[in-house]
Order: sequence, then structure tokens, then C-alpha cells
Amino acid sequence: LRLATDVIGDAAFGVNFGLSNPHSICESMKSVNNVEHSSASSSDEVSNFINQHIYSTTQLKMDLSGSFSIIIGLIAPILQEPFRQILKRIKGTMDWKMECTNKNLTGRLDEIVKKRMKDKNRTSKNFLSLILNARESKSVSESVFSFDYISAITYEHLLAGSATTSFTLSSIVYLVAGHLNVEEKLLQEIDGFGTHDRIPNAKDLNESFPYLDQVR
Repeated sequence: LRLATDVIGDAAFGVNFGLSNPHSICESMKSVNNVEHSSASSSDEVSNFINQHIYSTTQLKMDLSGSFSIIIGLIAPILQEPFRQILKRIKGTMDWKMECTNKNLTGRLDEIVKKRMKDKNRTSKNFLSLILNARESKSVSESVFSFDYISAITYEHLLAGSATTSFTLSSIVYLVAGHLNVEEKLLQEIDGFGTHDRIPNAKDLNESFPYLDQVR
């Protein structure tokens, strides 16, 4: 999850979250709790946001320790939303915690977008900067790329990719590890590409790794 979030964060925000470095989920959760009781500086906006994101993702559990409204939804889907509306108002419930976390996430994302909007020296190598540059170019209506729209679609890029990508990668690693002949052949193909400092481009990924493509 941290690796996938790092990649998507770089593409969506143009920011290296550094989550792939040795860092435990417990440390992320502690960071969230500390932020709740202190005022965050603007330089910490991104790190606070991503800690909240990691916390919210790891708390989405489909067992008895998760949200009761989600569990109800598995049994009777029509009752999920009414239960969620009630439980999110009861302090201490998982639904209430998720509601608080979602508010914190959206608030911090708004701060990141506002700060990037004021930055006139931003590059065009990430999604957020590209969409802001398009908004300011007057080639599109500002009413289309509104502040709320930009915040929502940027957050959607982060949420829609991190959990699904991390689950897919985890499943691949687990399955490959159970078949040593596949793992050996896969590693030979990767090592045969070149030196470790050589980074494959899109063409290399399409043409130089046929077995990796089959495994994926």
C-alpha cells in the first residue's frame, strides 16, 4: 500500500511521500493522533494528509472490528446508508471515526490544492499541476475546473489506485513465491534487462519483459 501510494502520489500530486522507506502502519496511526491534538504547519500538509489516508485505508475492514454499517450492508444493503447516517453521529463508533477521518482528509487536500494554485513555478509533470495549468490557460472554463472539482478528482486518483494496486501486487508476489520455477524464470528475465540503475521506459515494459507480462 505504501509503495503504490508513493507512485500515485508522485503522479497525482508531484510529491514524494517517502512511505516506501522503513515505516510502520503503527507509526502512521500515531502521527494521525498527534496531528489531531496539534496545529499542523503548512510544510506538513502533505505528510499529514497521507498519514490520514494510510490510517483510513487500513481501518476499512470487513470483519467485526470494522464499520458496523458496512457489515449491515453485506447482509441487507438497503439498510447500510440509514445505519451509517445514525452511527456517524455516535462518538466512538468506527463509522464516527471514519467520518472524522474523511473530513480531515478532504480538508487537508483542499489546503494542498490551494497551496499549489498559488505556486506559479509549478511543473507540468503531475496531474494536479496539469489540471491547474489548463484551468489558468483559459482554454477551458474555470467553472468546469472549479476548486471543488479539482480537489475531488485529485483525491479520486489517489483513492482509486492505491488500495487496488497494492492488493494486486501483493497477490502477484504471494502467488509467484509459491512457484519457485516461475520466480526463478521471472528474476532471470528482470536481471537480464541490464544493470540495476537502468530504468525501463514504457517501450521496454511492452517489449523486453514478455514473461513478466504473462505473470502479471
